[in-house]
Amino acid sequence: MKPPTLLPVDEVRYGSIDASLPDKDKATGIWVPDSVRRASTADSLRRPDGIQANGVIPVKKVDRNNIETQPTIKDLLPYYLPFMSWAPMYTWDKFFGDLVAGISLASFQIPLALSYATSIAHVEPICGLYSLAFTPLVYAVFGSVPQMIVGPESAISLVVGQATEQFSAHSKDVDTITISMMITFISGIVLLFLGTIRLGFLGNILSKALLRGFISSVGLVMIINSLVSELKLNKILKEVEGHYHTPVGKVLFLIRYSSEYYHKPTALLSLICFLILITMRILKKKVMKHHRWLIFVPEILIVVAASIYLSLRYDFKHSYGISTIGDFKTDGFGVVGNPLATENRWLYSPLLNSGLAVAMLGFFESTTASKSLGSDYNLAYSSNRELIALGTMNVVGSIFGALPSFGGYGRSKVNVFSGGKTVISGAIVGIITLLTTQLLLPIIHYTPTCVLAVITTIIGISLLEEIPGDFRFHLRCHGYSELTVFTLTFIATLCHSVELGVTVGCIYSIIIIVKHSALSRIQILAKMEGSDRFVNIDDYFKNVSQDGEQAELEEFEHCFIVKIPEPLTFTNGEDLRSRLNRLERFGAVHVHPGRPDILEADEMEFLIFDLEGMTSMDSGSTQILSEIIESYVNRNVRVYLTRVSKHKIIRERLKSSGILDIVEKVRVEGSSSSQSNVDDAIRSTPFFSGIEEALYVIERTNLNRGSIGEFSTDGTCSIISRTLVNSNLV
Repeated sequence: MKPPTLLPVDEVRYGSIDASLPDKDKATGIWVPDSVRRASTADSLRRPDGIQANGVIPVKKVDRNNIETQPTIKDLLPYYLPFMSWAPMYTWDKFFGDLVAGISLASFQIPLALSYATSIAHVEPICGLYSLAFTPLVYAVFGSVPQMIVGPESAISLVVGQATEQFSAHSKDVDTITISMMITFISGIVLLFLGTIRLGFLGNILSKALLRGFISSVGLVMIINSLVSELKLNKILKEVEGHYHTPVGKVLFLIRYSSEYYHKPTALLSLICFLILITMRILKKKVMKHHRWLIFVPEILIVVAASIYLSLRYDFKHSYGISTIGDFKTDGFGVVGNPLATENRWLYSPLLNSGLAVAMLGFFESTTASKSLGSDYNLAYSSNRELIALGTMNVVGSIFGALPSFGGYGRSKVNVFSGGKTVISGAIVGIITLLTTQLLLPIIHYTPTCVLAVITTIIGISLLEEIPGDFRFHLRCHGYSELTVFTLTFIATLCHSVELGVTVGCIYSIIIIVKHSALSRIQILAKMEGSDRFVNIDDYFKNVSQDGEQAELEEFEHCFIVKIPEPLTFTNGEDLRSRLNRLERFGAVHVHPGRPDILEADEMEFLIFDLEGMTSMDSGSTQILSEIIESYVNRNVRVYLTRVSKHKIIRERLKSSGILDIVEKVRVEGSSSSQSNVDDAIRSTPFFSGIEEALYVIERTNLNRGSIGEFSTDGTCSIISRTLVNSNLV
């Protein structure tokens, strides 16, 4: 009897099998996958005109030569100098919208800049004004987000304020403007460096939960610090014995000394301003849904202007003892600082941590605002270009002693609502601030400091508003990791400092990222009965279908199918080794390694690696994979590689590592049929086109094991070998 003939693998691949072939070969009883049976009809569905069988999907041709052409300098200039992309199309209509938005923003940003400088950063008011004046002008040239408004930020100012407090306590000779200048310069240089080496992706490692925890703690710290100024206890805080520089320490200070030493007129004025501002905010939120024009009502400017008028009329400082800003150091535009001067170099070491914290927080906050604006208004965003822009504007601002400046989502959103179209609206804010600095400084001197502290309190409350919603969301979604990083950041900031809170949150986030990347996600596959679909066994039994019924799974005896659905790196390579060991011992990967073995040592005879999702692999993971496969081959386990990526680097590494020499191969028949040309007539490849093909060859191997090295009944020689050779020459 003539032995059954297996169809050549090239026919399996290229669709010469008849579509009417049944599930099992009637002559051999071997299972034939549906994908193999349907292969012959695949080409018949294609039409010469490039339209599929349904006639509605045309083929698109792309000229790859134009894509690969190197851009010219003219093409690159708008990318590196973004203002060149919109300046040629700028119109008077856009300018009018930017002018209205700029005036609206300046009306409440100037009082906020004063508040940040005096109440939070504890530096001269001119530092806050210059931060709002110069940095938007620089961002107008280098910024890539048209509607972004940059300026001093509450959280960033708090970092500067903690550094200023430390220097004020230990070194009376250091000027606060110099401290602001050095921190701004350090942060600017760090951002420029990161942008130059294209590390903008680092903004992705900081989760929103970390930012929320930090921002929330900053809001609470702002409220605590403002209470000291609202009760006029600043002098008492410096004179009392004990360490009350941390937020928790200031709470203890307020509990112990506020009832005895608080200043009644200052406290009364603070309470009145607070009630006015909070009431106006509540009313605006309720009424603004129907009257959007209310967003242009500058309640902060109204309160500040009214307090300045009353301070001038009734002489708050001398008549009631209410502190005002008073005289501060400023000589206009003529005086600039030099962060690289010899007398300032010793400040780099003690202020380095603060500068790094400012750079990290500022970049992350600006990135969050930029991405939010981009998603809302379909804007292009480049994190590396933003790093260059933020670094450049802070280096320029440091020359004038300005506070660190970054983008803010809140004021940028107001800019959009106000009609702002480009970065010119921010430049208008800067010009108005410069004019205010030069023309209205005598009036600014009479601003009560407690009123600025109340503004800080309002901002702090707004930062706390989203905590309940975020907590409910993560609890509802079982986001315990996010709640952990939120809590750690919040507690560390309150108990010690902003720098520690950021450090703790970043370390935790990095640990989570490393843990995530070090875990391999290999899957053990089985075939669903009655279909060609292969599913992950572990996930399949965990997820019951809606009707409560599950199809039976077909698992193959002595054969394991392992899918690697991810890029392999040195981080997850070792975990792949340990999980494969669990597979061999227990038949599953999600099993505690301390359990007794379930499978026998020689249970595995065939191992199929499905590499469809392995889109990349580094040299370290290639070495690990080579050691794994070599250990299986030494134990007479036959290893198959299916659906290997056609990426050149992956295949070259598989070849150079020797993996392709030891794995099983598919041999396909050529045109020659004479015995002398048998070797020339057979071509082999280690790349199986699919799992079905590997299973098909394995099943044929099991069927023909008894005839290995023997002559068939018709006298021809079988060339089936342990390399899974199947021949039509029998």
